[in-house]
Amino acid sequence: MQVITTHQNADFDALASMVAAGKLYPDACLVVPGSLNLNVREFVSLYKDTFHLKSQKEIDLSQVNSLVVTDTRQKNRIGPFGKLLEQITEIHLYDHHPDTDEDLSAQLLVLAEVGSTTTIMLERIYQQEIPLSSFEATLFALGIYEDTGCLTFETTTARDVEALWRLWHSGVNLKVVNHFLNRPLSDEQRTMLDALLTSTEYHELRGVRVAVATAESAGYVGGLSLLTHRLLEMEAVDVIFSVVAMEERIYVVGRSRLDYLDLGLVLAPLGGKGHKNAASATVRDKSVMEVRDILVGSLYKQVSPVKIAREIMSMPVRTISPDTSVERARELMLRYGHSGFPVVDQQGVVGIISRRDLEKASHHGLGHAPVKGYMNKRPLTVAHDLPVRKIQELMIEHNVGRLPVTDSEGIIGIVTRTDVLRNMEGGEKVRCGSGRCLPAAGDDLTPLINARLPKKMQSLLLLVGQKAERENVRVFAVGGFIRDLLLQIPNHDLDLVVEPAAIPFAEKLNELLRGQLTTHEQFGTASIVVPGGTQIDLVTSRQEFYARPAALPEVEQSSLKNDLFRRDFTINTLACSLKVSEFGTLIDFFHGIDDLGKGLIRVLYNLSFVEDPLRVLRAVRFEQRFGFRLEETTLSLLENAAQTRVLEKVSKERLYDEIQLALLEEKTPEILIRYFELQLAPLLFPGVCYSEKLKNRLTSIREMIAWAGRNWPDAAVSPSALYLAALMLELPFQEARHLCRRLRLPRNEVERVLAAVESVPQLLTKLLTPESLKNSELYHLFSGLPAEVLLILQAENSLSRIWESTSLYWEKLRHIKPDVGGRDLLAEGYLPGPVFQEVLLALKDARLDRQVLNREEELSLARKLFAMKEKNDA
Repeated sequence: MQVITTHQNADFDALASMVAAGKLYPDACLVVPGSLNLNVREFVSLYKDTFHLKSQKEIDLSQVNSLVVTDTRQKNRIGPFGKLLEQITEIHLYDHHPDTDEDLSAQLLVLAEVGSTTTIMLERIYQQEIPLSSFEATLFALGIYEDTGCLTFETTTARDVEALWRLWHSGVNLKVVNHFLNRPLSDEQRTMLDALLTSTEYHELRGVRVAVATAESAGYVGGLSLLTHRLLEMEAVDVIFSVVAMEERIYVVGRSRLDYLDLGLVLAPLGGKGHKNAASATVRDKSVMEVRDILVGSLYKQVSPVKIAREIMSMPVRTISPDTSVERARELMLRYGHSGFPVVDQQGVVGIISRRDLEKASHHGLGHAPVKGYMNKRPLTVAHDLPVRKIQELMIEHNVGRLPVTDSEGIIGIVTRTDVLRNMEGGEKVRCGSGRCLPAAGDDLTPLINARLPKKMQSLLLLVGQKAERENVRVFAVGGFIRDLLLQIPNHDLDLVVEPAAIPFAEKLNELLRGQLTTHEQFGTASIVVPGGTQIDLVTSRQEFYARPAALPEVEQSSLKNDLFRRDFTINTLACSLKVSEFGTLIDFFHGIDDLGKGLIRVLYNLSFVEDPLRVLRAVRFEQRFGFRLEETTLSLLENAAQTRVLEKVSKERLYDEIQLALLEEKTPEILIRYFELQLAPLLFPGVCYSEKLKNRLTSIREMIAWAGRNWPDAAVSPSALYLAALMLELPFQEARHLCRRLRLPRNEVERVLAAVESVPQLLTKLLTPESLKNSELYHLFSGLPAEVLLILQAENSLSRIWESTSLYWEKLRHIKPDVGGRDLLAEGYLPGPVFQEVLLALKDARLDRQVLNREEELSLARKLFAMKEKNDA
């Protein structure tokens, strides 16, 4: 019997993910392992005729041999099923919680960092195109909304939002969602909430505000997690715990606003479990006060100091004197991209002058006047060890945007609104889609460079800028480096455009960097690989001409604007000056910032795809990597390029290089599927037909790559070989081999791809026969095959027999060797020959099948085999 279950005290995410699993395992029985949360219990009671849930008492536990578990992996949270593990032969786990020491092992583990397990289940339902009723959509929406705090918790991801959005097409009933998520408190709950509010005590632990509320009740009052959440909303604290005695037990529930404090670890001394932001525990044989003391003691061990002014401030501080003129102060603000300056004299900070103050003074013709006449003469300052939370309160209370930071020696830094917001938001985040937070042309990128790049890269950029200033050349960081800086994506290879000439500057720069310099006189380019691995590519600002479609460009020296115009898409035309006198200035000739904000891939001119057809593939790669879309005209030009087959004019070597880049992307399945949608695939992979089966296979391959990374780290899996094998799996062998040659694949890649094409159909036939195979038969079936073949088998068929066979071979059988070898047989007096090899093979098979278990048993078997052969020969 196959059973689907979840954790005890099930919430809506647990119930919804369990019911969703029932859509994927239609023959399984849905069993609740224990109690349900109050609102869930009421929902089930009301809709019990709509779905078929059973309690543990309604099934014969002795018949359970297969288990599907959702929303947990901990064996102590699945009720009676945790005691049946010895009789259960197959376990599938679906979860979004962090690893713990008590996690179950499973034949299939689907784990994702999303806000809700229901999201994981829905993605598979959507993939298999399983229809949903309005009731199911409503239940699944309840699961996602509850576990993501209506999409407000920090654990919420775009995948949760997309899963919820797609539910709307099935008819989510928001009245039902609102009723069960925002139910009024019962009389008992209101009484309990009053008691908790009355008893709340407050602790300040290393700058973290913690509240502990206690109460006692003769009877059980459900919904303590809801009450604790309400308390967190009502109290101005970072962390809150409810400690309540009910029915001879102490129930502890914790909620947190902090992302760096793990409440699960805080409650561990009480046997508690949970997320970073939510955890609970149930304690026996202790009083409320004893539990409270243990809890506070654990908090002292787990709470790290909060961030203080010194950790988020900007330094060194640019200051001006009271006698600085308004016009000079404006020039300094423009140069350094600041919106205000502290004004200091020998006594310390005497004022603050803002850009608005300076603009007003300048507007009235007072540019010559000293700033001391217009500055705020009662400046607020903060101590270097003041918690950031207090700084935020001061800014709000006094409506100021910057606060100088001081210590005993004077001003040491400054904290701005941006610093506080970045800390509050957990780092700077670029918003996707319209409304993206991006700078404008002419803005100073220095704050972003300081906030988002590693210190070594910051130092490297400054060093390049200083060298450019001394050599009197202009140097610009360009292209993907600037694009990814704005999108907050790591990219530590640096592309530089140099005016007037790259190679002389590269030679001078390398004298400082002492890296490995390579120059190309023909193209006026150079590259430096600095110690540590960062590569700097330098080009002379140039203009390219294409003598014919798909030809390599002819190059001549030109301006920066012309150099940027030769690039593929507007989002890659952004530049940033590095010369000290103009360091950080953002340059945007072709409205790349607008397209970056709107999420558009746009070519710069209509012949772009004709002159360089590889841009067709690059457009798709960038579209999928960033979650952007092709701009309307660009899409039309791309479709025309596909129809006119311009890709056929590109050399096979260049084509392979671009395909290889696509196969190494995180979103490779989406890129390959998009190739088919845009009719590019027939030009790249002729003979390969698109189908839902192929789409699902490609998506499964990504899961297999991640799975192998976790479970088979020694497999050295080639993602590109896996994806190519998945594409060619249904091709006849000769066609697949021809396609490998056409793509100019390296030999080792060809061997892996063709091994899969040739072996997988045969292996599936053999593995899916009714008779089970012996270990030795499995060994000979898989021996010599690359790991990619085994992974494609798993992707092709999710039956436990496939997973058990491939895992058994890779993790165990391939490592088994008999103790007795050829030298041992020689020592026994046997002569080499055909029989000799046959005996050695028989010994290995016997060891694999556990017919012999040690050296003595192997020698005994060898003697018997030789004796039998001699008898037969006689």
